Order: sequence, then C-alpha cells, then structure tokens
Amino acid sequence: MKIGRNQPCPCGGGKKYKKCCLEKEETDYQEKPSKNYFQLKGEKAEDLVYELATKSFLIDWCYRNPKWSDGKELCDLLVVFGEIAIIWQIKDLKIGNDGKQNEREVKKNLSQLSGAKRRLFDLKKEIILENPRRVKEKFDPRKIKEIYLISALVGEDEDFFSFFKEFKNKKIHVLNKEALETILNELDTIQDFINYVKEKEKLFVLDNQMLLMGGEKDLLAYYITNERNFDKFVEYNGIFMDEGIWEHLSKRPEYIKKQEEDKISYIWDEIINRIHTSGKGYEVVARELAKPHRFERRILGKSFFDAHVRAHHEIKNNVFRRVMEVGGVTYCFMFLDNKKSRDFRRELLKSTCFVARGMNKDNRKVIGIATEMKIKPSCSYDFCIVDIPNWGEHEQKEMEKIQKELSIFINPKIMRFHEDEYPKDK
Repeated sequence: MKIGRNQPCPCGGGKKYKKCCLEKEETDYQEKPSKNYFQLKGEKAEDLVYELATKSFLIDWCYRNPKWSDGKELCDLLVVFGEIAIIWQIKDLKIGNDGKQNEREVKKNLSQLSGAKRRLFDLKKEIILENPRRVKEKFDPRKIKEIYLISALVGEDEDFFSFFKEFKNKKIHVLNKEALETILNELDTIQDFINYVKEKEKLFVLDNQMLLMGGEKDLLAYYITNERNFDKFVEYNGIFMDEGIWEHLSKRPEYIKKQEEDKISYIWDEIINRIHTSGKGYEVVARELAKPHRFERRILGKSFFDAHVRAHHEIKNNVFRRVMEVGGVTYCFMFLDNKKSRDFRRELLKSTCFVARGMNKDNRKVIGIATEMKIKPSCSYDFCIVDIPNWGEHEQKEMEKIQKELSIFINPKIMRFHEDEYPKDK
C-alpha cells in the first residue's frame, strides 16, 4: 500500500503521514549503526559469496580479499582460472523508503570494481595472490584473456533493478542475492558460469529495453531452455519477460531427473579437490580436470565410478584400465593393486597415458588418474597429463613398443553409449 506524505497517517494518531510515522521511519533508517554492525554484516555477505564461489569454482582458484602492494584490499573476491579473471565486489544493502537501494553505495561498489581492474591490469605493480591451498604466487596479468566484473548486491532486493551497469566504459554484471544463489547453484562449474556470462553480455545493448518481471532467474531459465544462448533476443529492440519461467522449469520432470543424474558428477569435483595431495605442480592437472562443465563431469564421474566398481571385483588381474574421450580430451583411469609402490604406479600411469595418446590421434591431450583397485574410505591418487600436439612416426613406434612390453590396451573392449543431459522418462 502506497501512502502520500500529506495524507492522514494510518496509525490513527490524527497527524498527516509526513508529520508522523514517515519522520520516524526516516530517522530510524538514517540512524548510524555501530561499527561492529557493518563489519558483521559485510562479513556475512562475503561469506555467502565465498561459499558459493568455492563450491562452483573450487577453492584453488578463489582468492578472498586479495591485497594491493600497499596492503590495501583490491576487491572482495578474485577468481583466476587459467586465462580467465572474475573480479567480485560485494555489498549488503537495505532498501530505503523510496523502495530503492542507496545509489551512492551502489556507485561505490562499481567504482571499487573499476579501480580493482585498473590496479590488476593497468598499473605495473607486483601483486601476490594466496589462498588456503595455493602457495603465494605472483599475479601475471599478461596471461589473462577474459575479464569479468561482478557487483554482488546481496542485501534487500529492489522490485526492479538493472542487471547491467556501465561505469567508466567498463561493463559490469549486477547480481542480487536471489540471482547469485540461483545462478551459482545451477551453473556450478567455471565453464557453465562463464558461458552464461558471455551470452548475457550480448544483452548489454538491451538493458534499458528489457523488463524481467520475475528477476534474473527467469532469464536463466530462458537460457537453459533455448540451447544456452540469447541469440533470438538480439533480433528485438525490447524484451518483456513475464515471471514464472524458472518455476515452470524447476517443476518439469526432465529437470528434476537431471538434478538426480548430476549427483554422481560431484565425484569428479571431489577428485579435483584431492589433487593438491599429489605434490608440487598439481594445479596444471587440476585445472584441466576442472575445465569440463557439469554434464561432462556427470559422464566422467559415472564412468570413473563404474570402472572403480569393476576393478574392485576384479580377481584375475592386478590392474584395471579404462580410456574414454570427452570434449576432445582423452581420459585414462587406472586402478592398480596397492601392493605396488606409488613410484611404480606413477610410471605405469604415464605409459598408459602415452599409449592412449597414440590410440586417439585426434586428441593431443591425455589426462590420467590412478588409484587402488579396492574401494575404501581413503584412497591415494596419482595424476598425469600428456600433451603432445603432433604425433609422428617416431611417437607411434615408441607407443607400439610400450604397448607390447607392458600389455597396455592390447585387446580393448570398445563400448559406445549415449547420455541425455535432461533425461526423459520412457
């Protein structure tokens, strides 16, 4: 219910609204909270975003509150994954009497993002990054090819707000709490998230002509149900999207089935999170394993689990191998009797990956994972990456020699299967 300032106040006090409750509301709103209130409030907002980010992008590539060379904070969160950098600035804002967030605080958030990008990529000063898992390392802006700026406003939501902002010629994505939670829970891999952000940037030119009644979650639902793109939107001068698209999608049987089928994909996330135990230089392999999107991780996780179950029940041999191709990369899974030493297992895994490279000549890259044959609460893992751009006669002869000497994939069983991302009940 909206009440004009000069109308009788609904409290029954007899005064006009302007001279009664409105003044009290404005006084309460402008009352300065304690310093601890702001600190706890800010930490809670940052905790929320950091928790969601580490779930989606994994802890190895998330840097909370990175510092500038003078010790000042650069941004609230920096995600660096190979050639990709995502700069996050987080605000927990309340709604004023006008139904709007404090515009000065919103602009401050945008300004901080702009300043963080400038310090990271334009000023030639050394920046050292660290997180709970990675050792301290120098940030190299020359390696970054894609930069995304995200303003996360995770307090009270406005009824209507722009999900894009342009500040000092920089394009900034604006996410409220609902959009943040929905997007990072739905697109919870670096590949899925970046694909969405890239597609969304096509809509920058439509921002003032786009009205989302149900919020960005409905935009996400449209993206998911339209081959994960916004190509059709570019044809129009204005877009009106009614609410309810996300709710409809989330109740569809095939969507519910997808959520069930995706559960096994988190086996792959757990494997990625364990690579750091394998020694120095692990991040290169970890990054390769983290590149697949959620659907590909479902396929990989399902295949790895199935192979481990088969290895667990193997009684004739002390080794079980599986090789598969997903997204133009060859993956080797090797399960070895734990009586063998780790050094032996690592060398055998390298040889297996080399042979697999020769078996799949179109794929230059092979990723290997080795563990014990028996499934148990705590398994050790070894990892390997073989990247050979050109496969010639010399490599082929060497591969055939190793294949014969070590009996690697001499008579492999070839299986083909089809998997739907959104399974339909038969």
